[in-house]
Amino acid sequence: MELEAVSRLLQTDLCNGLSRGEASRRLQLFGFNELPEAPPKAIWRVFAAQFASPLIYILFVAAVISYGMGHPSDAVVILVVVLLNAIIGAVQEGRAEHSMFALRKLSTLKVRVLREGNETQIEAKELVPGDVLLFAAGDAVGADARLIDVAALEASEAALTGESLPVGKSIAPVAGDASLGDRHGMVYSGTHLSAGRGLAVVVATGWQTEVGKIAHLTTTAADTRTPLEQRLQQFGQWLVAASTVLFGLVLAFGLLRGIPFGEIFMVAISQMVSMVPEGLPVAMTIALAVGMRRMARRGAIVRRLGAVETLGSTTIICTDKTGTLTKNEMTVTKLVLPDGRRVEVSGSGYAPVGKMMHGDHELEVDSDGPMKALLEAVALCNDAQLVPPKGE
Repeated sequence: MELEAVSRLLQTDLCNGLSRGEASRRLQLFGFNELPEAPPKAIWRVFAAQFASPLIYILFVAAVISYGMGHPSDAVVILVVVLLNAIIGAVQEGRAEHSMFALRKLSTLKVRVLREGNETQIEAKELVPGDVLLFAAGDAVGADARLIDVAALEASEAALTGESLPVGKSIAPVAGDASLGDRHGMVYSGTHLSAGRGLAVVVATGWQTEVGKIAHLTTTAADTRTPLEQRLQQFGQWLVAASTVLFGLVLAFGLLRGIPFGEIFMVAISQMVSMVPEGLPVAMTIALAVGMRRMARRGAIVRRLGAVETLGSTTIICTDKTGTLTKNEMTVTKLVLPDGRRVEVSGSGYAPVGKMMHGDHELEVDSDGPMKALLEAVALCNDAQLVPPKGE
């Protein structure tokens, strides 16, 4: 779509942006530019979910039968085991849930916009359709936007399209049915700009963005059982069938031998209850909880205990490398100076940590003429800014 048509459709001034009053009105109309996320589950819901297991159901039945047979101590032991299992699982999953929620709260994206002709910095969630965005290399894009001016602009869209190489951008219109990766006149929420600078007018926010549409698909997808949950359900069904068969056999043989019905019935019930592995649920929960804590110490937060076992069963992982296993942060690892020296550069990503080594000797940039000249040229050839995270 041509820029004039975009301006008319969004009723915005591409040179001065929206007025503050109009931006406030549109914010009330369209809502915040964010994907609504459910708050962490209440601890009582997490606790109640621990009882949703066929094996737990069988243990409850065993406790009732034990109490009815005049063995209240056995019933109490079984109930204590079930309760302990639920407490351990709820505490671990509750901690993981709240940790994930806290991490999301920490990341607040700031963007630059034109309001009444003046550059203003606001939170990305306050963007509305019609806002004029300003950005440069290194900035994150806060909403889907149509470009209106660019200068050697390139965007890294790996998180959205899987394309590892930066995509060149322009203001030229493209066909309406062009694929996502071919829409060179657009920038998208959740992507980053790797070079250049530009201006764009916001055309979609929140659920209407491309990343919002993907998020909507994931929220509407049905939950699937983990392999552990499937095996536990199968084991529970097998246990019910086996204990029922055992009950019938003991009762039948007892009656054939002339044992009074009341007496042989109690014996058959006892045999049936004895097949229930009371300690299995808590032993399994403790093992998964230990695995969850070990992963947490290594920076991996697991929200559900059952996922620990699922990960342990994984033999092959098919994944898009860029943005998943790697950060798409290209860094120099070797330099060749004009005088022929080869320099090894340590460090990873954009973190300002590392050394420049020539053999066993660390180079001092200020006192090394060729190195200083090279770095000055590199610095002058780009407009990137290294901004440390908050608190560092």
